[in-house]
Amino acid sequence: MTLTESDLSRRLGEIHAATLGVFQDSSGRGPSHEEVAVLADVDGAALRRRWPLLDELLADSLAALLPPPADPGDLGGLRAELRPLVVHLAREYSEHGELLVRTMARLSAAPALDRAFRQRILYPRVECVRHIFGRAVLRGELRPDADPRLIFSLVPALLSYRTMLRDPAPDPSLADRLLDTVLLPLLLLR
Repeated sequence: MTLTESDLSRRLGEIHAATLGVFQDSSGRGPSHEEVAVLADVDGAALRRRWPLLDELLADSLAALLPPPADPGDLGGLRAELRPLVVHLAREYSEHGELLVRTMARLSAAPALDRAFRQRILYPRVECVRHIFGRAVLRGELRPDADPRLIFSLVPALLSYRTMLRDPAPDPSLADRLLDTVLLPLLLLR
């Protein structure tokens, strides 16, 4: 089947699903154009023209699957603002944790994927966190010795760890426990 540029936008969901499916089944190596083309029933040459580097397609597919969290806006307190973000991340790991862990394991060996993953997945989440902590600073909530970015990195680290150990899927109660027993005691003035 020949895939034209106009067909591309209509078939993008199928292409993304095929890319992620092949990546999940590929034992950590990247998918090939041919594997994705066969699974999505599209022309491999068209895929190569649109995505010469399949790591870019993989990053696009991940970005489509994992939309960035919304900035909750000023809710008047750090806990209220962090909770939706932590719940969002817990839901992502609950639904797609193995895919995220597999992707992160591949980043050091795939520079194009690393750049694209940071740009499309990581940086939008970091930007949301930056806004939340910026408001907390303006409200005078943070301990002067706190390193918010380092402390917040405990959330995806813990969720990745739980995924690798095949612990039960994260849920909103885990988000609350993370906030109340790990993050906030390290961040807030006493």
